[in-house]
Amino acid sequence: METKNEISRNKQQFIVLTAIYDVLNDCQEGDKKTFADPRPIIEGLCECEYDSSPFYVRKLVHLSLEKYAQIRTIIEKQLIDWKWDRLPLLTRSIFLMSYAHYYYYGEKVDKRIVIDVAVELAKKYIDEKQAKFIHAVLDEVLKQ
Repeated sequence: METKNEISRNKQQFIVLTAIYDVLNDCQEGDKKTFADPRPIIEGLCECEYDSSPFYVRKLVHLSLEKYAQIRTIIEKQLIDWKWDRLPLLTRSIFLMSYAHYYYYGEKVDKRIVIDVAVELAKKYIDEKQAKFIHAVLDEVLKQ
């Protein structure tokens, strides 16, 4: 079992994406989205107690969900011929993770790095076309 210090940043990014995806997949629809507590998901993915999981994972998952409405509104403005709810759930999860990391995480991160991570995740788990779409949208919304 890996401890928080042994989990690479790439694996942490995968864990964040998976946790966001799982929470969105299980959320209750209605006037306002109600998200399940992501702590058990994070514990399962990190294979450790929540408080021992990497800070990066905990913070980015919570920020992505906490700022869901704001991020969705901003991303939707860039969606030409698309609606947020019609996007694949994994694409929405990548947008949430990327935007939250760039704007809310607290430490300065290069726009190119955030986009590169998003594109690599998309290529690995979705497809090339979706990766290009994610790149184009993030390039517009991640302004300095």
